[in-house]
Amino acid sequence: MSTETTGHGARVAPERSAAATARAAMLILAQRKLAPTPENYALAWAKAQGLAGTAQPDARREPPAREVTREGRRLRHVERMVAELKEMVRALCEMMGNLADDESWVSGQIATVRRALEGELDRSAIAELRALLLDTGSHQKRIQEQRRRTLDHLKRTLSEMAGVIASLMASTDTFADQMNEHAVSIEGATSLDALSETVRGLLEDTRTMRTAVDLSRDGLSRSQGVAASLEREVSRLEEELAAASAEMVTDHLTRTMNRRGLEEAFVGAQERTLASGKPLTLAMIDVDDFKRLNDALGHKAGDEALRHLADLLRLKLRPTDAVARYGGEEFVILLPGAGTEDALSTVSRLQRELTTHVFLHEASRTFITFSAGITEVTADDSLATAINRADEAMYRAKHEGKNCVRTA
Repeated sequence: MSTETTGHGARVAPERSAAATARAAMLILAQRKLAPTPENYALAWAKAQGLAGTAQPDARREPPAREVTREGRRLRHVERMVAELKEMVRALCEMMGNLADDESWVSGQIATVRRALEGELDRSAIAELRALLLDTGSHQKRIQEQRRRTLDHLKRTLSEMAGVIASLMASTDTFADQMNEHAVSIEGATSLDALSETVRGLLEDTRTMRTAVDLSRDGLSRSQGVAASLEREVSRLEEELAAASAEMVTDHLTRTMNRRGLEEAFVGAQERTLASGKPLTLAMIDVDDFKRLNDALGHKAGDEALRHLADLLRLKLRPTDAVARYGGEEFVILLPGAGTEDALSTVSRLQRELTTHVFLHEASRTFITFSAGITEVTADDSLATAINRADEAMYRAKHEGKNCVRTA
């Protein structure tokens, strides 16, 4: 970049061009997620030129109205395009869902995309979603191809079995006709030689029929074995497909649900429980002094401690309850059918259980505790609003001594 020299010999940087300043101002607005209003743009322009945070630019540096208008229009156009693209993807998801009623793995993929569209879409979120879908999609494509080949093999085997049965039936009809002919010959035999010839024919036809029956029986037995094996393979592949879809909503460290799984479980529990007139309670729990544990014992021990807690929660909660790792050392529990008092009792019991099930790391006993916040879910709640209330109650528990439970 070229510089200018003042009368005293000091070197100063030339003023940034209007276009460059406009681009920098737009970047500041995007980074701070501010609407492109004239006021915000003027402040971003001042910031881009190196002025004080809230100082107004002087007349000489006032952003040109055309730049403000043009960049504002451009940003609004981009926002409209993003909104339209999201709506188009939602419509595609709806259409794919209607076409894939029996494909649970497709439904799982679609649900993941829909949940992503509900949140804030930034580069990181899009990259994470894309990587997840590519990885799972590749795995599912391989399994689907195996399942298709297995089904084709099973169809061929069943077709061969049908052919064997048809052939056997045809042989049986022929044998019946032959037996009738032999019966007529025996009735009409006028000499011992003629009778002997008929008996020889009868025995020969019987042996031929027995051989055909034996071959057909062996063929059917083999085909039945192959068919049973192929059916087992199809079932195994379908279970693997279901497991691949389940991985999308599972936290890999603790094997509890992840956030995606929690969102799905929350909607289902809210619809089922509240529709039946029963309460639904959400609890947010956070391991106390987890950073200190990590610093003292290492991150591997921290991971083991989280798995220890997750295992205890699964063991001590009801099958109808749901546990999810919300992030870091935070877990969320959904308690359908439990009101605030019942939930308070349940979470307090979990705290006591945790003190008796001591965490062991390299034969060293380490006591783990957690603080918790509880809130009762209403029909109008989203997962975010319910978690916010429970989170505030949980932080009160932290500030009031830890290892305790507070209600929202």
